[in-house]
Parts: sequence; C-alpha cells; structure tokens
Amino acid sequence: MTLRLIITRVRVLWESLSTSYWFIPVLMMSIGVALCYLCLAVIGRAMLPDWLRPLIPLVTQNNVQQLLSTVAGAMITVTSIAFSMTLVSLTLASNQFGPRLIRNFMHDRNTQWVLGLLVTTFLFCLISLHHLSSISSNQDAISVLAGVTVFLALIDCVTIIFFIHHVSRSIQADQVIADCVFQFENNLDSLLPLPENHSAYQAIAEQWTSPESSFRVNVYATTSGYIQTINYASFLSQPAAQIAGTEVFVRSGDHVLCGEPLFSACCHQPLNEEDFATLRQAIVFGANRTPIQDPEFAITQLVEIALRALSPGINDPHTAITCVDKLTALCVKVSTREFPAQPLVNTTTEVWLKRRTFTFAGIIDKAYSQIIQAAVGQSAVLRHLLFNLGKLHEKCEHSVRAAITQHAKSIYILKEQMSLSEADERKLEEAYQPFKNSLI
Repeated sequence: MTLRLIITRVRVLWESLSTSYWFIPVLMMSIGVALCYLCLAVIGRAMLPDWLRPLIPLVTQNNVQQLLSTVAGAMITVTSIAFSMTLVSLTLASNQFGPRLIRNFMHDRNTQWVLGLLVTTFLFCLISLHHLSSISSNQDAISVLAGVTVFLALIDCVTIIFFIHHVSRSIQADQVIADCVFQFENNLDSLLPLPENHSAYQAIAEQWTSPESSFRVNVYATTSGYIQTINYASFLSQPAAQIAGTEVFVRSGDHVLCGEPLFSACCHQPLNEEDFATLRQAIVFGANRTPIQDPEFAITQLVEIALRALSPGINDPHTAITCVDKLTALCVKVSTREFPAQPLVNTTTEVWLKRRTFTFAGIIDKAYSQIIQAAVGQSAVLRHLLFNLGKLHEKCEHSVRAAITQHAKSIYILKEQMSLSEADERKLEEAYQPFKNSLI
C-alpha cells in the first residue's frame, strides 16, 4: 500500500476516533497512570522546604488514606453522573434535532476532556491508595500527596461546574446550528478538495478522456457501504505505460452496493480487475456517511434541524428560519469557492481522470428543496425563504442564478395552493418581486 493510501485511511480512522467517547479518555487515563507512578516516585523522596510548610500542613497516613478514599468515591460518582448527563443530552439531541446530529455532540472535545479528567483523577487516587504504604515512613511525602489530591479535587469541582454549563448550552437549538456552521466553515478546504492545485495536475476538456482506442476494465465494489473518501491523486499517479486514464463513477457520500461499478480504467494493454486491487483501496468504504470530502453532509444536518422544527410534533418555525439564514450564509460562502473540476490530467504522464464532483447547483438544491416542501402552510418561513433566495441571487454569478430562481418559483407555486390572508399574500408577492424583475 502506497503512502498516499495509508494517509487516506489514517484520515478516515482519525475521523472515527475523534467522534468516540473512549479515545481521548483512554489516552488521558494512560498518561495519568504514567504520571501517577512518576509523581509517587518523586513524592516518595520529597522533603518540604521550610517556606512551603505553612502551605502544606502535615497529615497522618490514616488521614491521607481517608482523603484518597473519599476523593476516589466522589470522582467515580461524579463520573457516572457526567456520563448520565451526556447520554441524556444525546437522547434529547436525537429526538429534537435528528440522529445525524449525534456525531457533532460526540465530536465535542470539551465533553471528552471532562470525562477523561474525572476518570484519571479516580485512577490517581486508586493507585495512590495501593502504594501508600511504600511512602508511609516519609511524613513530608504523605503531606505532599495529600496536597496533590486536594488540588486535583478542586480542579474536578471546577470541571464538573463547567461541564453542567456546557451541556445545558450545547443542547440549545441556536448553539447546535452554530456548531454545524462552524464545522463546515473550518473544514471547507477538505470538503471541496482541489487535486488540480498540484502543479502536475490540470483541469482539461472532457474530449481528452475519450477511451476509443483503449482496453476498458471495470472495477466493482466488493462490499456495500458509504463512500467516505476518495484519493484522486492515486488515480492520476498510475503508470502511463499501462493506463491512459480512469473514470470514477462514485463520489464521497454515495451509498454503493456490492457489485456496483466503482471506476473504469482505460488501458493500453489487456488487463483484468485483479490488477487494480491496490487502486480500489483509494476508495474508502464505511458503515456511516462522514463529512470527509462531502460538503453536503453539513448542509444535510442543518436541513434536518429545519425539517424537525417544521414537523407538526415540534412546530418551531423560528428555528427553521434560523437554519435558512445559516444555510444562505453557507451558500454565499461556498459560491466564492472554486469547485473541483470533473476531468483532470497529470501533465507529466498525461494520465487523465474523469470523476463525479459536487456542484453549486446541487448544494443549493440540497439546502432548500426539502425545506420548501416542508414549509407548506408556514407563510412566515416561505417568505423568509424568498428573502434569502433573493439575497443569494444577488451575491451569486449569473451561471447559477437559474437554479436559485427555480426554487423561488416553487415557493410561488406553493403559495397558490395555500389559503392566505391578504396581508400574507402581499408580503409573499413583495418577496418574490425581485425574481419577477429578473425574468423580464
């Protein structure tokens, strides 16, 4: 396996680890155990200077043992409470915002660090109790151990107060929406990858990818699952003596069934599917859809929040309006980006690549189409959608304005199917007026 493929798989593995509640706590526990033994070794030879004795009072071995037992029992109790609060927040998020939002909560570093710190403190007290007899002859060492334990307990008290505040804040709708937007903006470079930024790769016309004089080999999926990421550079780095180019039929976020074609290779000589076993590994499968190379993932999360808010069971149009505002802001931001080209060529070897890529029109459709259908009967939401589409229409280039106008037309058609008051109908007409002017 080449270094490129290893990096791709490590990236997918890190995505899986970063959204788990065990990786960072286990890492902190391992480091904490090592530091605990190091601390006990240092404390065992500790001699307090005279200026420090007023700050660290002398205590007996029985007092330290009772202190360690109390802190250990308190920490494991607080840890169970923290885990319970986390599960409650996940349940509320799943019911109110949708199960796909659970990933964002599990990705929260603050929660992972809090759980890790609480469990690490418990292990420190447990190990210290086990080794307490080894430093019982050194009164200063016992006093220092008591001081360290009290210090850790104070830190944990502050931590649990912060955790309660953080959990109560993280389940608020505005905060959940803001977190989705923040992750999308921070990962925009990886969501819209541009291999053609490499000096050896260049976008080309589609006529270059004609396979008329080549042997064609189709490579099929050996398993079912979601496409999590694709290393396009591996396709462009194939030896020119064997391969003229490849056409990739899938993209990140697609669900592929076993036996479906993944890509087709145009070869200069007869080859079979087994010759592309290594290249097949450039397409990474997984059980879940991930945001790696998938700009529609975060868009879908915001859409799901809006759809839940518009459902009869929740009926929260203000949250839906907030989602529409954020979706419009993201679409404006994405409109300034260069989207990956579909056909590419390696200028050194002239090996070409044809692929399916994301388009701005597709992102706009993903952002607005379902919300428009769900907002039937909500004149305020429809009016807000028209205003935001009007703003997006002004900000975007002429080449994509047709797609925006089409969504505005859909809202206008839905208006005819609704029983509206004269005031609501007039407001919707005013919101649609910019699109009427653009059609004249």
